[in-house]
Amino acid sequence: MHATVSHYVVHQHKAGRSHFDLRVIESGILRSWSLLKEPPCRNGERRLAIERENFPAESIKSSIFEEEAFGRGRVTVWDEGEVEIITSLPKRLILRFSGKKLSGKYEFRRMIWYPGNRWLLTKLKETI
Repeated sequence: MHATVSHYVVHQHKAGRSHFDLRVIESGILRSWSLLKEPPCRNGERRLAIERENFPAESIKSSIFEEEAFGRGRVTVWDEGEVEIITSLPKRLILRFSGKKLSGKYEFRRMIWYPGNRWLLTKLKETI
C-alpha cells in the first residue's frame, strides 16, 4: 500500500464535556476521534482517542457537529492542514501531519483489550 495525502482538522468541540476532535479524510469519509486533552506534541507522548461516527468528507468545513456521545455543539479550528496516510490497517494507522501545531509522524493503535472503539494516539520519533 502506498501513502496518500489528504486533509485533517482538529476541532475544539463545545458539546457535553469540552474536548478535541481529530478528523481525517480517508477514502472519501471523515473519520473522527475524540480526545479529552489536546493532541500530543512531544515524542513518545500519548493520548486516549475514542473513534466516533464517520461523517461525509465535505463536513470537514462545518462549524457545528452532532455526535452521539456529546450531542450537538459548535466547533472551532485548533489546527488543520495536510496529512499523509502512511499505513491504514484495521488496528493500526500511521499518519504524518503537516500543520501549524501538529507536525510529524503519529500512530493510532486500536486497543482491542479495552471495551469500545478506543485507540492510543502516540507522537512518534522521526527516524532519519
